[in-house]
Amino acid sequence: TGEGINVLRSQLNGKTTLFSGNSGVGKSTLINDLIPGLELATSEISDTHDTGMHTTTFSEMFEIPGMDDKSYIIDTPGVKGFGTLEFDKHEVSHFFPEIFKIGADCRYGNCTHTHEPGCAVREALENHLISESRYSSYLSILDDSEEDKYRKKF
Repeated sequence: TGEGINVLRSQLNGKTTLFSGNSGVGKSTLINDLIPGLELATSEISDTHDTGMHTTTFSEMFEIPGMDDKSYIIDTPGVKGFGTLEFDKHEVSHFFPEIFKIGADCRYGNCTHTHEPGCAVREALENHLISESRYSSYLSILDDSEEDKYRKKF
């Protein structure tokens, strides 16, 4: 909305700001709204993923006109994904404070919080004490621990 763009413009005044995030979430579209006439390339919404499609291929900085102080915005290519390598899957919960804390009450000390009986984390998830999106992120990182997931087998 126009009001939202004006609020964002005021927050960007006098700063250099980098837009970063997943591919197709609308970074370039938002920059086009901030800088009328810029017309950065954008793509249609994907029927499959209900987001835009990867369009920006390199980072570029633009001055935001009409600001009190010099203001710049940097558009970046979207992130498709990243991999994690060489970590102990039993330590992943340490990076999720709510899972780590609640996990201390699990029946087993080496609980992965995925399938074990007496798992306090899964119980907390069912009782909405842990966010489903945070738990999904946790599971996604555990999934990255599969040997050779990102390494080509020879």
